[in-house]
Amino acid sequence: MHTPLCDLLGCEVPILLAGMGEVSRWELAAAVANAGGYAALGMVREDPDLIAREVAALRKATDRPFAVNLIPAATETGLLDRQIGRCLDLGVTDFSFFWDVMPGVVRRVKSAGCKVLHQVGSMEAARVAEAAGADVLIAQGVEAGGHVHGRVGTFVLLEQVLGAALVPVVATGGIASGAGRAAALAMGAQGIQCGTALLATTESFAHDYHKRDRRRAAGLTAHS
Repeated sequence: MHTPLCDLLGCEVPILLAGMGEVSRWELAAAVANAGGYAALGMVREDPDLIAREVAALRKATDRPFAVNLIPAATETGLLDRQIGRCLDLGVTDFSFFWDVMPGVVRRVKSAGCKVLHQVGSMEAARVAEAAGADVLIAQGVEAGGHVHGRVGTFVLLEQVLGAALVPVVATGGIASGAGRAAALAMGAQGIQCGTALLATTESFAHDYHKRDRRRAAGLTAHS
């Protein structure tokens, strides 16, 4: 399963944890990172002090690389500035962004020597993100949960982005099995990103009611 993406991100397997807001906290991020994957802390619109606590806790739980996930276009400008500033002060080296591409934000963290993963839902967004300096593109299909920007199927968008991108491409949206991972890699993706598939785990910060609903929908037991 090793791909060049693993070398770029410092992980063992090309499986990424989506930065689910209020779900992907340090416990889940640490579990994914320690299992060999690549984790993102879901810090969308969170207070910089909370980000600092989560980063500190995650670093105590793992020495593996990780990203902080933010949504620049959906965050008040002043808060976003403070979030990024605090992350840089903390020595965060990787960011994952989502929704509309804000080239100035990408350039800011790139100029600080950071890597940028940008989740996109269209070819146009993929072009803008890569032109701004994104190191990795995450192609999100309409099958995704949470905030969905994709308007076509994951594998349709993946094929389009792969045909034009010069940086590694990750597939996300409805991929929750080995077969889905294999299909994405066979098409040329260098990894997959999972969110909903990990929502019902013990380490997830989702509410227990949400976890139970997710387990019932997947036909899992309470201890899965």
